[in-house]
Amino acid sequence: MAFAEAKDVLLLLIPLLAIQLGLQAFCLLDIWKFNRRKRDRQDRWVWTIVVLIFSLLGPLFYLVFERK
Repeated sequence: MAFAEAKDVLLLLIPLLAIQLGLQAFCLLDIWKFNRRKRDRQDRWVWTIVVLIFSLLGPLFYLVFERK
C-alpha cells in the first residue's frame, strides 16, 4: 500500500520538476547568452544566484521583473 502512495506522489512531482528545470535552464540561458549587452556582469551574477537558489520562484521573479 505504501509503494502505491509513493508512486502517486512521484507521478505528481515529476512534471513539477520538469517545469522547474526547464524554467531554470531558460532563465540562465537568457541571462548569460541572449541579453549579453543589456546587463552588467554583477547584475548577471545576482540573477544567476536568485534563479538557482529559489528553485521555482527565482525564475518566475526573473521573468516578471527583469526580462523585457
